Amino acid sequence: MKKTALLATAAALILSSMPLSASAAETAAYKLSIDNRTISFPDAQPYKLGSDVMLPLRQTAQALGLKVEYLPASKEAALYGPAGTAIVKSGSNQARLADGSPIEFGADAAVKSNRMFVPLSFFERALGLRTAVQEDTATAAIFTPEQTEAVVRAIVERLVAGEYQQLSDLYFDDTMKQSVPVEALKAGWEQTTATSGELTGTQVNQATSETPDQQQFVVQLSFAKAKAILSLNLNADNQVSGLWLKPIAEQAETPASLIEEEVIVGEGTKYPLPGTLTLPKGASGPLPAVVLVHGSGPNDRDETVGLAKPFRDLAWGLAEQGIAVLRYDKRTYVHGQSLTPDMLASFTVKDETIDDAVAAAKLLKADSRIDASKVYVVGHSLGGMLAPRIDADGGDFAGLAILAGSPRTLWEIIADQNAALIAAMDDGDPAKAANEALVAAEFEKALALAGLTDEEAKAQTVFGIPAYYFKEMDSRGADQIAAKLTKPVLVLQGEADVQVYADKDYVQWQEALKNNDKASFKLYPGLNHFFAKSADGKVEAQVVQDIADWINRP
Repeated sequence: MKKTALLATAAALILSSMPLSASAAETAAYKLSIDNRTISFPDAQPYKLGSDVMLPLRQTAQALGLKVEYLPASKEAALYGPAGTAIVKSGSNQARLADGSPIEFGADAAVKSNRMFVPLSFFERALGLRTAVQEDTATAAIFTPEQTEAVVRAIVERLVAGEYQQLSDLYFDDTMKQSVPVEALKAGWEQTTATSGELTGTQVNQATSETPDQQQFVVQLSFAKAKAILSLNLNADNQVSGLWLKPIAEQAETPASLIEEEVIVGEGTKYPLPGTLTLPKGASGPLPAVVLVHGSGPNDRDETVGLAKPFRDLAWGLAEQGIAVLRYDKRTYVHGQSLTPDMLASFTVKDETIDDAVAAAKLLKADSRIDASKVYVVGHSLGGMLAPRIDADGGDFAGLAILAGSPRTLWEIIADQNAALIAAMDDGDPAKAANEALVAAEFEKALALAGLTDEEAKAQTVFGIPAYYFKEMDSRGADQIAAKLTKPVLVLQGEADVQVYADKDYVQWQEALKNNDKASFKLYPGLNHFFAKSADGKVEAQVVQDIADWINRP
């Protein structure tokens, strides 16, 4: 039997006739909340025992709508529902499911004042319900699947209505409030939906969750002109601990002049990544080739953002100029759900990006159709920042193209991006000053990164990101590595980019590469972070042409 929540079918039966006499030591009185509704118990109060909360079985089951029966022969209690049966006995911390399989929970079930009590963890582990202990209010909380889905729908309704502040106040946990300010939430939603039209329908699907205290939901959003996916993580208190919005761009047919092959980057390793190799059809002789390296976040191989697919545009455009292009799904896109909190605390750009980009370069160089001496890296945003390090750590490329990258530290850029969002807020908004103070405090923490030990960095965050991620990245700064480059480097920047800046990042690349006579630079008026003229636009043809000319130069 699948260990999921038992659904309501009938009134619970009284267990007061159970001839048991053991008792548990009460350490603190607690309340019970089911779906945020406080449940009253006239004669059997919940109490804290160790790290668990003991609940009267009959009354709690009754409040959940489950049928309960005492089994005199075995001195056990059985809970029934359409999903199956769970049987528990006083003095044991194991329940028996309908198929006979045992499942452990926390403290032993016990009898107190002629009532059977079971720990809150019984309802989580044996019945599959979501639970939480809220110490500040001395409350044991249980959430049913119906209530959790209602929370997800309420979140969607707030987004659609533009009630961003209320959404943050009511549903975000503390980390989300810090890492996703209201203005950023507003900008992300409105940028994504600007060209999508009216919302016409939603479909909520629960995804597989690694732990019961983190539930994952995928909401399919249908708009008049497009579709999108909203991914949500809810913690044990039904608060949002993670939120991602990904529009689904219309699929386009591969140009007839090209062929595309499915490949695996890092095949045989712990983190294999599906990818696509694009080649000009009928090309003869070894081809020059490009590895495309993504920006921040869990990107797919097309680096889909909104309705744009910049990596697909680059792959098709360059392949039409006789250049093979390899693009692949990022590690955090494919394997992100397998990363535990402990793993994320020590996660670095080496794990996230560098190792996989090096593996992609080796895959290309091993292909007999590719000229191994003419394999280039084209890194976008974070991928551009890391291009010099990828090259130094085993990529060994013929040249580096840096698109909207930066030689500055990542935390500096995040601070600038937050400052820009805050500056756009109304001066009368009381949240503006609070957000300014928050960003200033996080910036001060970032300035102290170099003085932290690795363990200290792993125990704290900066701008909502594990501090060790920044500390390790800072130890191999892009400007330091780039300054030593003597091979060809192409730096491209959109003048209208509001994520990295022409007057800061582009200028600093020129300074870092001033001694490299093979470095070239181009600034594009009117182009954004994705080298398009609009959020849902294609990469401009001139950008593709400039990269192709640089690679195919004599």
